[in-house]
Amino acid sequence: MKKQTTQVLFMLLGLLIVSKAQVKTDSIYSAAITHANNQQYNLAINEAKNVLSYYPGQGNILVFIAKVYSWDNKNDSAFIYIELAKKTGYRQDDYYTVRGDILLQDRQFNALLECCNEAENQNYSNRENLFRKRLVAYTELKYYDKAIILMKDPKNKSYLELPKINNLYSYLLFKRNVNIISAKYALNVFDNHSIPAHLASLDYSLKAGENNYGFGANYINKSGLNYVQLETKDHFKLRDDQYLYFNYGYASSTSLFPQHKIGIEYDFTLPSEIGSSFGGRYMNYQRLNSNVFVVTAHIDKYINENWAAIRPYFVYNYSTNRKSFSMTGNYRLFNENELNYWGLEIDYGNSPDDLYSITQFGGFNQLTAYTIKLERNFMLNRITDLHIGLSYSNQEISFYDYINRFSIDLGYKIRLK
Repeated sequence: MKKQTTQVLFMLLGLLIVSKAQVKTDSIYSAAITHANNQQYNLAINEAKNVLSYYPGQGNILVFIAKVYSWDNKNDSAFIYIELAKKTGYRQDDYYTVRGDILLQDRQFNALLECCNEAENQNYSNRENLFRKRLVAYTELKYYDKAIILMKDPKNKSYLELPKINNLYSYLLFKRNVNIISAKYALNVFDNHSIPAHLASLDYSLKAGENNYGFGANYINKSGLNYVQLETKDHFKLRDDQYLYFNYGYASSTSLFPQHKIGIEYDFTLPSEIGSSFGGRYMNYQRLNSNVFVVTAHIDKYINENWAAIRPYFVYNYSTNRKSFSMTGNYRLFNENELNYWGLEIDYGNSPDDLYSITQFGGFNQLTAYTIKLERNFMLNRITDLHIGLSYSNQEISFYDYINRFSIDLGYKIRLK
């Protein structure tokens, strides 16, 4: 009887010790959660590791520590603890949420897709979280077709009502539909009672692998006469964030356009995500016996919804031995995406890339113009957008003789798969 009583007392004592330990660890774990929510990450991790000293191998605690390390941007440590949790066989929702977050933060998108597939097979309950992570992974890996199929899935249709998801859908179509038809028209009216000038262009560009090829025609109607130039514009990818641009234009010898126009430019990205390029142009006006060389460059930078760019031109007319300098500055304020923006352009001088200056019989590098232009670009639907521009120029037509020019520009693009 005494032996039985002693065993019962030992059992009660053991239960009491376990109970007190459980209360203590629950208290420590609650403190760890509080510290984590208050961004006191070191305290949170130390408290959670204290819990592990009582209960080694607890999957949920290991996942919690991995999550806090991830919040503290210490992904190497986060990986260590999420792998320890994996070895315990712990497969609850929080495991897949945290593992997916770590992989997303570390930009391991293929591994993220594998994690999403495994989570789905384990009946992961947060379907929206799974959808968003797959969508990001597909987008970053440039699997645009897979991302679009995912969004078109009837069970994900409700997410399109969310503004960010809706805008992302438009972005995916924009990135996938890379064959583009572009049409532009500009009307120029002058205050010296000159006949209005009409300018237009029609282009088609297509993507083959990482390269883009464009073909088109430019048109001018000036003083009742019509002029046409045929043109090709090609972009070749050299490596990540590096491209080579090539342009060739041809017109008849009686055209206002240069009979031969050749351009080449190298695009690359500088540190701090600053876009840049440098290159040159050559134009030959046979009827004027004029050869023009141009050196140009540009830099641009996105800062949140803002974009600014600057492009200088140095122009040398070999036939007349004249030199000049031109400058173009741009600013854009974006709304929901890169197709919706307001823009402002300010130009000084007449650069050869300005179609208006070409109408001045090759004298662009001797005459001066000051231009200010307000732009608005917006989406008509997911695959088309419209551009409207209003500009004013004070333009030199002969030395020290200026006129005012008012212009309206319209542009339309449709993107095909």
